[in-house]
Amino acid sequence: MNNLTRKHYYLIGAWFFINLLQAIFTGLHSDESYYWMYSENLAWGFFDHPPMAALFIHLGHLLLPGELGVRLFVILLSTATFALILNELNEKEDLFFLGVFVFSFPLIHTHIAGFLAIPDVPLLFFILWFLIFYRKFLQKPSILLSVLLAVVVAAMIYSKYHAFLVIGFTVLSNLKLLRNKYFWITVVISVLLLIPHVWWQIENEFPTFKYHLVERAKPFRLKHITDNLLNQLVMAGPLTGLLVFWKLTKFKIKNDFDRALVFNIVGFYLVLFLLSFKNRIEAHWAAAIMPMLMLATYPLVKNDFKIKTWFKRLAVPVIALMFLYRIYLALDVIPNVGYTKITFYNREAHALEIKELAQGKKVGFFDNYAAISNYIFYTDDSAVHLSTPTYRFNQYDLWNEEKFAEGEPVFTVQSKHLNPPNLQLMATGQEKGFIVIEEFQSLKGLEIEVLNTVKKDGVFYFEVGLHNNNPHPILINHISEPTLALMQNRDEMEIFRLASYLNNEKIDAEEVVTFRISVPEEKIDTDLPVTIYTRTKENIRGEISSLKIP
Repeated sequence: MNNLTRKHYYLIGAWFFINLLQAIFTGLHSDESYYWMYSENLAWGFFDHPPMAALFIHLGHLLLPGELGVRLFVILLSTATFALILNELNEKEDLFFLGVFVFSFPLIHTHIAGFLAIPDVPLLFFILWFLIFYRKFLQKPSILLSVLLAVVVAAMIYSKYHAFLVIGFTVLSNLKLLRNKYFWITVVISVLLLIPHVWWQIENEFPTFKYHLVERAKPFRLKHITDNLLNQLVMAGPLTGLLVFWKLTKFKIKNDFDRALVFNIVGFYLVLFLLSFKNRIEAHWAAAIMPMLMLATYPLVKNDFKIKTWFKRLAVPVIALMFLYRIYLALDVIPNVGYTKITFYNREAHALEIKELAQGKKVGFFDNYAAISNYIFYTDDSAVHLSTPTYRFNQYDLWNEEKFAEGEPVFTVQSKHLNPPNLQLMATGQEKGFIVIEEFQSLKGLEIEVLNTVKKDGVFYFEVGLHNNNPHPILINHISEPTLALMQNRDEMEIFRLASYLNNEKIDAEEVVTFRISVPEEKIDTDLPVTIYTRTKENIRGEISSLKIP
C-alpha cells in the first residue's frame, strides 16, 4: 500500500464504517441467506458456486450473530479491495475526484467493495492481488511469485468461476507465458490446490457446470441482448458510463500488463454479449473487470479537463442517490415501494409470521431456495424445500433434506405465481398462499430408468424401472398419490398413477420394480427429449430423467 496517504486511510475507514452500519441495519438479501446455508454445511463445493464465500460467512457467524456476523469477514475483504483499488489508481492530489470516480461505479457499493456477503467480493479481492502479482511477475519472474500467483489463482477459482475468464484472457494476451518455466510452476501448484474441489464436482456429477452451461440456457430473446448492453453501460456509471467507454477507446497499450487489462475488459464484454443470445445476463457478472476498467480509464479521465468536469457534474448527483438508496434499503420503517427493496424488506418479520401460521407443524417452501434459507436463518428452525417438476435444481437437491419432514404434516408456503389457495398479504408486501400436506412422503431416491422403448401401431411403449435407493420403503397407495409423468417443453403431457400400474403396496428399500406405459405417437415430438419424473399430487417432484427417442 505504498501509494496511500493518511487521507486515503480516512476515506477507507469511513467506507468501512458505512458498510458496517449497512450490515447491521439491513436484512439479509435472499442470496445471502442461501450462502449462509452453505456456510452451515461447509464442503469443497456447492451447487451454484465454489466454497470461498461460504467459508468467510462461516467464520464471521462464528464470531457474531445476526446479519453482521454473516457479513463481517466479507466487509473486511471488501474494504481491503477498496484500499487496493485506491492504491493502484495512485492518486495523491485530487482525492475528491478519486472518490467521485470510484463511487460512480454502482457495483462498488454492492459486489466489489460493499456490504453483501456474496461470492463476487472475495473474487474481486483475489483478482486485485492477481493483477498486482502478475505485474511483478512480468517484470521479474521468480519461484516466490509463481507460488503467490498459484495461491491467488486457486483462491479466485474457489471464489467464483468467472476467474477462469480472467485467467484465460490474461494468458491469451501474452502467449509468451507458455514458454516460461515459472508460469508452469504456477499452473501445477494451482491444479494441486484445486484437487479437493474437482473431486467434489466428480463425486456430485458436476452439478455446477451442468447448471451454468446447460440448464440455464433459454430460447433466443432480443430482450436479453438489449438488457445486457444497457446493464453494462449502467454498471460503468448510470450517467458517466459513456464517458468511461469513450476514454477506454483512447487507451494505449504500452506493455504486457496493459494488454492483459484490454483483453480482459473486451473479452468479458464479448463473452457476455454472446451468452446473451442463449440466456439472461445478470448485470453484476461484469464485476470482475470493473477494477480493470478503472485502472485503464482513470488517468485518461483525470487528465482531460473537460471530461473530468463533466464527469463530476454527472456523477455527484448519482452517487448521492446511491447513498440515499442504501439508507432506504437499511430502514424497514420506510415502506417498500413496488419491488425496489423486496429482497431486503421485513425478512425477519416475514419468517416469524410463517412460523406462527404453521402452529407447530413442519414448514415447507415451494420453488424458493431463498425463502427457505431466510426462514431457517431468522427462526433457527428447520424446514423442507419442495420443488415442482419445472423448478431449477439447487443446493437443496444435493442435501436432500426432505427426510426431515417424512411422515409428518407440513405447512407449505407457495408464491403467487403458483396460483395457490388462501392468498394472504405478508409483512414483505408480497402475497403468499398456504396448503397443508397431511402426511408428507418424499419421492427422492426413487431412481427412474427407461429400460426399453418400442413404437407399434402409432403408440410408444416404454418399459420403466424404478429403483428405491432409500433405506425405507416408498408407499404406493399413499395419500400423496405417487405418480410417474412425462413432459416436453415444460408441458406435462401424460401421467401414470403408480397404484394403477403396480400390484405392490410399497417399493421396499433397494427393490426394483418394472412396468409398462404407453403414449400415443401424436403426443410426442421426437425431435425433443422426453422428461420423465415422479411427483406427488401436490406436484412435488421426486427424481427426474431424460430420454431422447430414436
